[in-house]
Amino acid sequence: MNISDEGVLVTKRFFEAIDTLKAQKKIRGLQTFTNKYKINRWNMITVRTKPKVSVLKPEWIVYLVRDYGISANWILLGNGKIFLE
Repeated sequence: MNISDEGVLVTKRFFEAIDTLKAQKKIRGLQTFTNKYKINRWNMITVRTKPKVSVLKPEWIVYLVRDYGISANWILLGNGKIFLE
């Protein structure tokens, strides 16, 4: 499966948000996030390392927006700031 360029950019912003949350100590790391939401960590690692062929699940974005204040506009479109204001 080939993921569109737009899809790849969404995936990259998703992991940028994860890395930002980690840097701000809002999560300890990827495993903390995957454990909290019962996500297979290896699936998420595959999406991160192969964004052109692996599908980012929409519910993963929901978790960032709902629980961590990540801007849906930023993660989906790349507009505005990473965090809601």
